[in-house]
Amino acid sequence: MISSALAPANRLGLLLTGSAHPFTTFSIPQAAAVTASYVVASNTLYLARRSYLRKMTMRRLWKIRTTREPNVTFQLYCIMLFTWQAFVFTFPMVELIARIFRHVSFFYTYPNANGVGIIFEPRNVQHLKQSKRVRNQVRFDWHRFHLNMGGIGRDGYKHPPSRVRNLPHIDCPQKKLKHWPWRRKFKKKDT
Repeated sequence: MISSALAPANRLGLLLTGSAHPFTTFSIPQAAAVTASYVVASNTLYLARRSYLRKMTMRRLWKIRTTREPNVTFQLYCIMLFTWQAFVFTFPMVELIARIFRHVSFFYTYPNANGVGIIFEPRNVQHLKQSKRVRNQVRFDWHRFHLNMGGIGRDGYKHPPSRVRNLPHIDCPQKKLKHWPWRRKFKKKDT
C-alpha cells in the first residue's frame, strides 16, 4: 500500500536523479539545473501573465524590469532586481493564493522613492484604466515617504514636523489606509 503511494515519487526521483529512491539528494549540478529551470519557468509564467493582463509584450516587460533608470544607484538597482526575483521565485504560490481571493499580484518598483512593492488587484477590474484600478488595490510597499510627527489638525491628518523614512507599509484605498501603520487618518470628533 505504501509502496504504491510512493510510486510517483520514485518515478520523479528516477527521472531527476537517476535513482529510484524518493529521498535521494541532488548533486550540486543537478540541484543547480533544477533551480535554474524553476527560475526560468517562474519568470516566463510571471511575464506571460502580466503581459496578458497589461496588453504588453513579454519583451517590453522584461526590459522595464531589467533596465536601470538614470536616477537609480547601482546598489538600489541590484536590490530591486533581487527583490523582483525573490517575488518571482514565490510567484506561483502567491498567485495561487491571490486567485483564491479573486485577485492578481504584481511586483512594482518605485525608483524615485527608493523602494519596491507587491500589489494585489481584483481580477474583475483588470479591464479598467490604472486610475480606476488603484482604488481597488491592496499594496504591500517598502519605500521612502514623509512621516508626519506633528499634532492632528482639524482635517484629521497629522501636521509638521515630518521625517523622511523608508519603511514597510500597507496602502488600501478602500479602507482609507495610506502608509499604514505609520500614517493614519483619524476621524473628526463631533463637537
